[in-house]
Amino acid sequence: MDKVFIDGLKVDAVIGVYEWEKQVRQPLVFDLEMAWDIRQAAATDDLTFALNYQAVTEYIERFVQQQHFQLLESLLERLSAGLLQEFGMPWLSIRVEKPAVVPQARAVGLKIERGVF
Repeated sequence: MDKVFIDGLKVDAVIGVYEWEKQVRQPLVFDLEMAWDIRQAAATDDLTFALNYQAVTEYIERFVQQQHFQLLESLLERLSAGLLQEFGMPWLSIRVEKPAVVPQARAVGLKIERGVF
């Protein structure tokens, strides 16, 4: 199986458990790998058969900006379920960073994999 990836997608979100976090938008940085068989798209040169990473990007941006979560765990679990259903990919891996939250670290975050590869 082939993988389509999106690295460094920045989306502002309202996320966090602390009161101050619920009042501001914070940047999140997403890295995704998505399983997709590219052979038909390659053979036909037709976007219809490709995993449209622009559509995936727009889905993520809408999802994150319209939802408010306390935990990255909740955000990633629901986002991954939505992506699998919306685009029909068999497997995906999502990594999200929440930069500059812990002063001693460049970023904190989470990575999950869902589906069957």
